[in-house]
Amino acid sequence: MPDGCGVVLLNDLALQALPELVSASDAAHVIVAGRSLVRMTLADLALPEAQMVWTDFRQSASLCALHTAVQRAGGLDRMILAADGASGEEMFALMCAILTLLPAMRRTDTASVHLIIGAGEAVPSLEQFVARMAPKLRTEGIAVTLQILTRRPEPA
Repeated sequence: MPDGCGVVLLNDLALQALPELVSASDAAHVIVAGRSLVRMTLADLALPEAQMVWTDFRQSASLCALHTAVQRAGGLDRMILAADGASGEEMFALMCAILTLLPAMRRTDTASVHLIIGAGEAVPSLEQFVARMAPKLRTEGIAVTLQILTRRPEPA
């Protein structure tokens, strides 16, 4: 991650799917959110300077607490989230997380939402969501990328 990227939010599955997204030197500007004990513990060991926020993306109260933590950090410049495309529940939770956290996104040259999705039958619903959201977000200065992996990330 290049210097000057600002505050980055990753969910624990994104960090597992693409660990090269963040280096230890960037960790002071990283928030890792998730509910997997194993992945959150590994993230804490790999990025001791990062802020760990225990979050169940399926629960609105948990998303509200994550939004509060993001606001305390001054907002987000990048959001990198991963999910299993075979799970409709995970796709819906991801959409809810995006909608909840978008108000906290800073509109800068580096503002972006990067979605890393494992192949699966629920992917088309997220593709439609992104297709509808992306034009509006681009006009607000937020780039959206949807990366569909041929392999599935380990389920939450």
